[in-house]
Amino acid sequence: MAKIVSEDLVVRIEKKGQVSVFDLARIFNENPNRVVSVVGTVNEDGTPNTAPMSLFYCPDERTIIAGMTRASRTVENLRRTGRVIIEVLYDGDVGFGIIGRGTVIRDPLECNDATCAVKIEVLGVKRDTSPAQIITAGVRITPRSERAIEYEKAVMEELKGLS
Repeated sequence: MAKIVSEDLVVRIEKKGQVSVFDLARIFNENPNRVVSVVGTVNEDGTPNTAPMSLFYCPDERTIIAGMTRASRTVENLRRTGRVIIEVLYDGDVGFGIIGRGTVIRDPLECNDATCAVKIEVLGVKRDTSPAQIITAGVRITPRSERAIEYEKAVMEELKGLS
């Protein structure tokens, strides 16, 4: 298991006397609904569950507010255990696993009854890059329609309002 490199979303990595700072909260907030990450939870039978997600807002360095599909296995698992990891791969060699504890704080959202809000308390961040490769780009997404753009904006505004 990779070691914890930070207890919050601002990660400082020292390598060969040089310090690199990765502000994951800023990355999420400056790229609303564009940082596609893999959210991992554990199913009731102990098997892993993963799902790509991108609706994240960070009100501070220790908290993530995420929009998730209410009827998903991910939300079911979070309700049962609270355990979650968010694997972030993004431009600029950003490769981190955010370990947290999640709680559903609004179900459903006012703007969309298929979506709920989950508050994730950051417990630690681990570095997940390879010494052999540099992450130069994350997953790129584009809304499918004007309606999708409206959904994104409404959910992100509501997530911000919950903080």
